[in-house]
Amino acid sequence: MVDGPKIVIIGAGSASFGLENLGGIMQHEALKGSTLALCDTNEGNLELVTALANRMNEEWNANMLITSTSNRREVLPDADFVILSVAVDREETWIKDHEIGLKHGIWHYAENGGPGSFGHTARGLAFIMPILYDIHDLAPDAWIINFTNPVPRIQYAANYANVKCVSYCHQIWHGYSIVGRIMAEDLGITDHLDWVFAWTDESYEKQGLYTVKAVLEYNILAAGLNHFTWMTDIRRQETGDDLYPVIRENALKLPYNFEPLTQDVFRTFGLLPIPGDCHLCEYLPFTYTKENWTHYNIALYDFDRGAKKRDQMWQEIYDMVRGKRTLAYLISNPFNRGEAIIAGILTNANSYEPALNVTNNGAISNLPNDAVVEVPVILNRTNASGLRMGALPEGIAALCQREISIAKLITKASIHGDREAALQAFVLMVDDFKLAETLLEEYIQTHKNYLPQFFK
Repeated sequence: MVDGPKIVIIGAGSASFGLENLGGIMQHEALKGSTLALCDTNEGNLELVTALANRMNEEWNANMLITSTSNRREVLPDADFVILSVAVDREETWIKDHEIGLKHGIWHYAENGGPGSFGHTARGLAFIMPILYDIHDLAPDAWIINFTNPVPRIQYAANYANVKCVSYCHQIWHGYSIVGRIMAEDLGITDHLDWVFAWTDESYEKQGLYTVKAVLEYNILAAGLNHFTWMTDIRRQETGDDLYPVIRENALKLPYNFEPLTQDVFRTFGLLPIPGDCHLCEYLPFTYTKENWTHYNIALYDFDRGAKKRDQMWQEIYDMVRGKRTLAYLISNPFNRGEAIIAGILTNANSYEPALNVTNNGAISNLPNDAVVEVPVILNRTNASGLRMGALPEGIAALCQREISIAKLITKASIHGDREAALQAFVLMVDDFKLAETLLEEYIQTHKNYLPQFFK
């Protein structure tokens, strides 16, 4: 007998959804007895994930009804929640987006901001819009929990399709690690003071130390846009003391090789940004020169490491399915919030999430009401309401407004195959009409097999 909600996971076989998210959903007390429908077009990956889910279900007494299919329309009817975590040839195309920029003298991360983000958004929405329309038609009351990048643009597309959606990104926890490093002495951390972010296991291990200790001691309120949020308030959990004066003082003592772009932005605009240099640079076009990219030592995503980690993940799944590895390390990670978001809505709990992407509706008073913003959110059965965060400082609001306009234009272009909207976005990103035209056409032609909307 199944008496819980119906949860559909589209992209269940993707690396981005992750084992810890699946483990969190299957262990959460409020979600036991759910129907769990796993969906992915990669039938080999889907078969392995389904077998693993069945093992979890049995060992953890989750009492779930588990089904799987490559046809989402079979499982969407009556869905209460739809988790969206999908990508096609993500890293292969991402490399090309970066290389197109380099060809024209643009050094950029090429994922969620800058010229390369056009390719990322347009490719994604080419196959995500039909999913959103199916959800609208077959599961009109369902909540979408989106994990797919570029997060705000998928959220804009969900709004366009008139479906309920919140989008989650874990980047706020990087902000806690930055605060942890600034407050290392207060936290009693004397080792690993040489930590700087890099795409290595060693760096992640050191970062995790700072993150966990900071989360236990401090509370951060942040507001802005995804990968572009700003710490508006930082307090000690136990006493409520305002820590910003100490943080401003301590930040002056940091070695410059620790998040140097973050340090410069903090000194200039007065609020500490959350995302770290790798993502902060995406929305600051002055970093797109070779000189500034080198000066700030931006750590481009390590594609080789990503491929190895993905292969490792599938080997772990295979080993767990064959009983060669325990499920112990899949105990829910508190920083992956999928299960908590679902449970908050399901139980009508008015639960608090420190960072979700939702429609602004006045949460940030000096940004447009229809903008997709990342703010603390209260969740219940009928709404995902951003906390009223007030106004951002004028300079920061101006930076955010520029990115909002770019995101709206690229989303419009990606849904409708609208070259005019896309060109306007490129002009905002590179400030050069001829270069904007050249880049737009090159991205479209390079990825034409993924972009049917531009070749109607």
